[in-house]
Parts: sequence; C-alpha cells; structure tokens
Amino acid sequence: MEGKSNPIHDLATRIYVELVSRNTQLEEGSVKLAASAANMATLSIKLAEAFLESEAQATLAREPAKDYKLGSDDIASWGKK
Repeated sequence: MEGKSNPIHDLATRIYVELVSRNTQLEEGSVKLAASAANMATLSIKLAEAFLESEAQATLAREPAKDYKLGSDDIASWGKK
C-alpha cells in the first residue's frame, strides 16, 4: 500500500506478526498454528482499533479546556481581592 500511512493498518500488522510468532510451532517438516490466521488477523484489526480509540480519548482528556471564556466580570473580580 503506497501513499499515506494508515495507523490502524500499521498497528494491526505489528499485532498480527506478534500473534502469529507467538502461536506458531515449527517442527521438522511441519508448521502448526494454534489459531487460524484469519481469526488472528481479525483480532489484530479489532485490537488496533480499540487501542487507537482509547489512546485518542486519553489524549483528549489531558488537553486543557479550549472553550473557557474570560469575561469582564472575571477581570473585575480580580481587583476586589
């Protein structure tokens, strides 16, 4: 895939490689997967989507409030203290 990077695809690919490597048994003359490759691919995509969504929500929660409005009454109250 050329062009722009797709963060879900990139993360899902890394997760998939990790899942396959952890669930593959290599023996002389055979290869055994503990789970189906299609199931691991589907799980990888779902995990990547969930992770990136959670990460985005956590990032938003850390951002300062952007809709604060400073009014003339606020400024006037500073002088009364």
